[in-house]
Amino acid sequence: MKYLDSFRNAFYSTIAYRGNFLLRLVTIFLQIMVAVFMWQTVFRFSGKGDIAGISRVQMTYYLIIVNLLSLIFSTSLIFKFSQLVRSGNLTILILRPVKLLIQALFAYVGLSFPYLIIYGFVLVVSSESSSRSFTEILMTLGLFAIIYITFFLLITAMSLVSFWLIQVWPMRPVINALFMLLGGQAFPLQVLPSSFHWLEYTPFALAGNQLALLSLGKVSSVQMLLIFLSSISWSLVFLVLIKGLWHKGIHAYEGVGS
Repeated sequence: MKYLDSFRNAFYSTIAYRGNFLLRLVTIFLQIMVAVFMWQTVFRFSGKGDIAGISRVQMTYYLIIVNLLSLIFSTSLIFKFSQLVRSGNLTILILRPVKLLIQALFAYVGLSFPYLIIYGFVLVVSSESSSRSFTEILMTLGLFAIIYITFFLLITAMSLVSFWLIQVWPMRPVINALFMLLGGQAFPLQVLPSSFHWLEYTPFALAGNQLALLSLGKVSSVQMLLIFLSSISWSLVFLVLIKGLWHKGIHAYEGVGS
């Protein structure tokens, strides 16, 4: 119940600032429109019916989904944790009878929950257009949950550098650029030469490019297995990093505001 309170508070904080919420949706909508226009132009002048196995209609759905995923896989946790460390308020959380990692996960889900609802709606619509079965949708949702936890662990590990850095805001444009390039916001990674296909299994690619293709049913059974194994492997790596960084960071933490 105490973790559900974290989820509820985070969810309310997202919808309470309706102006900010709507502005983010409008910004993403404009990004999608620009990307769709660009790729429809590419299709028209290339004279091809599909690019990297993705048709015009599927490319539109892909761009909608991958941009929505950039909202769901938020990096706000890094900056919230940095504020806790700099203000000294982390001490209060440490003294509470809760597991901080689990509490942070529930809060993370709460912050992205409105966008998860929108993603679910788009997933159903895109699945109907591609005639995907209910089983395939469930498998997509299962992989989504695993990748979601993987990305959460990545962001958590990155947030722990706050123990040593006074300001972490310079990380924001770097992370945004990584999601745009490796996450497939700018283009599907499948258009790259085969020598770069290993990029499809990086954490940012799993959370963007691969999930968007999964949602369109453009991923084979073998690729789904590789996505699953990659997510599990990355999760284990990040858990080890989190444990090590927390152990070292908590000894460096002074517990007072800056």
